[in-house]
Amino acid sequence: MAEEKAGEGGGEEAAAAPKKPLDKNLIFLIVNVVFTLAALGTLVYTKLLFKRPVITEESELQKKLEESHRPLVPEQKPTVDFEQLMVNIAMTSGKAHYATIAWAVECRDDEVKRMVEEKKDLFVDRVISTLGKRQITELNTIQGKLLLKTELMGKFNELTKPAGITDIYFNTFILQ
Repeated sequence: MAEEKAGEGGGEEAAAAPKKPLDKNLIFLIVNVVFTLAALGTLVYTKLLFKRPVITEESELQKKLEESHRPLVPEQKPTVDFEQLMVNIAMTSGKAHYATIAWAVECRDDEVKRMVEEKKDLFVDRVISTLGKRQITELNTIQGKLLLKTELMGKFNELTKPAGITDIYFNTFILQ
C-alpha cells in the first residue's frame, strides 16, 4: 500500500514538473514574421490587387452635371436684424475714433429669435461695451473682425443659454 502511494505520488511529481518557457528569440522571430506578412499583404493589396477607377474628363463632367440637377435645400434659420449703431472705440495716440456697425444674428430656432428680440437692448449693450475696448488697429484687420465676431458670439450665447446664436453677420462695418 505504501508502494502504491509512492507510485502515485511519483506520477504526480512527474506530471507537475514545470514546463520549459518558450525561448525569447523564438517569440521575437514569430512576432517579426507576423508583422512582415502583414506588411507584405498590405503592399500586395495596395499595389497589385486594388485598382483605382480611371478619372476621365467625361466622368468628372457627368458628376458635376448630376450635382447640378440635385435640388439645393438651404437651411433657412431665423435672423434678427439690428439697426445701424455708431460707437466710440478706444482712443489711439490721442485721437478719437468711432465705428459704425449694423449686424444681424442667426438664431437656432424661432424660440431663440423671440428671446433675442425681447433682449435686443442687452445685445446692443454688449456690442457697445465690446467695441469700446477695441482699438482701431485691431478692428482694421480681418483677424480683428473675426476675433470681434467670436467674442460677440460668446457674449450673445450667454444671453440665450443654451447657445442659440449660430452666426453673426455684419451688414455695415465702417471705421473712422
